[in-house]
Amino acid sequence: MARMREALARKSLLDFLRHVWWRPDPLLVGPHTRAICERLDRAIDDYRNGKSTFLLIQVPYQHGKSDMVSRALPGYFLGVCAHKEPNILMTAYNAELAQGFSKDAKRIIGEAAYRDLFPAVRVARGSDNITEWAIDGSSGKATFVGLGGTITGKRGDLIVLDDYCKNRAESRSKLLRDKWWDGFDADLLTRRSSPCIVCVTATPWHVDDIAGRIQREVKNNPDYPRFELKRFPATNEDGTYLFPELKGEDWYRAEYSRLGRLASAVLDCCPTFEGGNRFDVTQIKIHDDPEDFPGGRYVRAWDMASSSKERSSDDPDYTVGVLGFVVRGDVPQLWVKDLALCREEAPARDRLILKTTEKDGDRVPVIIEAFGAYKDAAANLKAMLRGKRIVRGVTMKGDKEEKAAPLEAVFEAGNVHLMRGRWNQQFIDQFSEFPDGSHDDIPDATALCFHEFVKARSGIAVPS
Repeated sequence: MARMREALARKSLLDFLRHVWWRPDPLLVGPHTRAICERLDRAIDDYRNGKSTFLLIQVPYQHGKSDMVSRALPGYFLGVCAHKEPNILMTAYNAELAQGFSKDAKRIIGEAAYRDLFPAVRVARGSDNITEWAIDGSSGKATFVGLGGTITGKRGDLIVLDDYCKNRAESRSKLLRDKWWDGFDADLLTRRSSPCIVCVTATPWHVDDIAGRIQREVKNNPDYPRFELKRFPATNEDGTYLFPELKGEDWYRAEYSRLGRLASAVLDCCPTFEGGNRFDVTQIKIHDDPEDFPGGRYVRAWDMASSSKERSSDDPDYTVGVLGFVVRGDVPQLWVKDLALCREEAPARDRLILKTTEKDGDRVPVIIEAFGAYKDAAANLKAMLRGKRIVRGVTMKGDKEEKAAPLEAVFEAGNVHLMRGRWNQQFIDQFSEFPDGSHDDIPDATALCFHEFVKARSGIAVPS
């Protein structure tokens, strides 16, 4: 019987977990435990057969994801793939957490239960650096660093990112989200071997965090690694809880009550647009082919940083010109073909406007808001383009939130289409943060463009 269990533990991550279980409390297996282990088993089989796997695993907090993926998986992978002498890269939101996973993985490998399964796999003597250690007789190494830490020259046959965000406050910082994304996409992901297994396992906090951006890239970029989403919300479709055997139903009810709106993110793994996040940017569609865009008379709507204060502060406003079109329907479709933007003093700003107007051609009307404080900007634009283009001044009622409100349903329906360009991320970022973000120039210009098509006197434009 013991030999049979050992044989199973060499073939199944879940059976391995049972065999080497290191905690005093018994191992409890939930439906997500079984599903994640089985998916990782298939990923390892594919790796041994020369095929890569990219996984995005989302599980509520305190449901054992780190035990499976960050503590047990490294030793199991090194054992079943020993003949390939693999490298492991393990990261987390800071070095301390990653190094904790390092200690746990080393301890598992050093236990007698592990030696029963893989007696030849041992941490090399003298290789006791908490951030990196080697396996005796193998060229492979296991490296454990915080996201964004030094991994120059490293490669990963198995790459794991476990919890890239520490808390809610950090997730709301766009500066940090950009930093995490650079650490993951521009650094960690470039270190993958071929074949490889890349596993991002985290509780999602924000629609624009690493998980959200991965899903957006998979949807909009056919060349991006095909990450497979495995999501396990705390509440099942039938209203039952994911793992009451571990937590108890009272725990789930109490946590939903305590967390309020945040529960949709950290329990159900589906972040919502709390506070300033009113626009569902995850549904935006990005196109590579201009032929996808409908024909018709597009307009270029400008939101100008006209005053010296707006252009010269520590974090100056943008001058933004949105080239867009709206198609009628129960929920209109917004098509944005181009976005011109700059943060420059008046001469450079005006050169951009003139250059953009010439590129658009004489069939594209120019729109600018001409109300209150915006009258001077409208007058300046009309003077600049006199004899070159007709400029229409538009009056929109309400504050910026009221002006942008009609776009909410368009975003939610997935009816926002962008032509791929360097400006895409800025468009997404400003709408994601609206109205609490540092800048709202792009939403303002987009709302103006949308208004030009849906205002009562003209109805909704249709392709000509």
